[in-house]
Amino acid sequence: MLEVELDIFSGMPNPTWVLSNAQEASLYELLRAEPDQVSPAATTSKQLGLGYRGLIVRRTKTDEGPWDKAMSGKRVTFPDEFRVGVKTAKKDSAAGLLIKTASRQGARLVDDVQEVVSRGVALVPRLRGPADPTATIDRKQVEKAEIAVDVPYKPGTEPHETWWACGSNYFNPNADFFNEPAHVTRNNCYCFASNHRPDIRYALPGRRGGRPATSITCGGVIDGLRADGWRDGCQPNGLTIVLVIWPNQDYHFYRLVTGGPFWWWGHKPGGTPAKYTDDCGHAIFQYQGRGYAPNNICRGSYSDFCGYFYQNNSTAFVA
Repeated sequence: MLEVELDIFSGMPNPTWVLSNAQEASLYELLRAEPDQVSPAATTSKQLGLGYRGLIVRRTKTDEGPWDKAMSGKRVTFPDEFRVGVKTAKKDSAAGLLIKTASRQGARLVDDVQEVVSRGVALVPRLRGPADPTATIDRKQVEKAEIAVDVPYKPGTEPHETWWACGSNYFNPNADFFNEPAHVTRNNCYCFASNHRPDIRYALPGRRGGRPATSITCGGVIDGLRADGWRDGCQPNGLTIVLVIWPNQDYHFYRLVTGGPFWWWGHKPGGTPAKYTDDCGHAIFQYQGRGYAPNNICRGSYSDFCGYFYQNNSTAFVA
């Protein structure tokens, strides 16, 4: 039995459906003819961003269906879990085939989701300059505006207290901790933002606090954040995060991971690796007012900027 997951959301559960026997057979024959379409489910060879990241196919149980029969015949075999859509098909696309099966198998893809999928997987461009807070940064290079100054940052435009003025932030640039193979696919953006690795995959703001978010709007998710202990103003020795929304579809978070003089932010798009770059390949850091913060980076469909939030914890438990 094969389950298909459309990997498109960061915080909310992705659409999933189970293939029929005929669909299994069609998928196998297509991939047998062009096996290079298959990528590891937790691929690291390509950097994936927010939005459509292809489809994950997983074998959920053994049965007498055409997929298992073909696999037992050992003509061409595939892993029990893999991703398609990241690599371009030379002929017939496995990703295109699977997307067509969604509605037939009862998975409803709303118009906004279909529109994003129709553009294909948008891979993040290769980064120029430092990729993470451990890199050596040439301050003169930054001062000469050679990196991280495409969109000038304008202090004072935030809806809440300015994050750089908080004198007691807790910083932890720990993407590697969340990217360990056993955990990377099991924790979402809220887990990373909260610095908590519970391995529950779809942590929802407010669930631990007894008031889970009821709508995917700034107001709905902020209500859940407040139930979980997040506040609008600076907190002692606390975390600093940002909430953005893909209207009515999904939420996403960023976490401030270092202090000055280079202020770095990190985020984790769904079950893909945590990182310190945005969807345009910009390093998310600022130096003397130049550079990027979550309010002026490439965020794909996550157009609603909901503000900065703080908690008096080094780990804000989400489960």
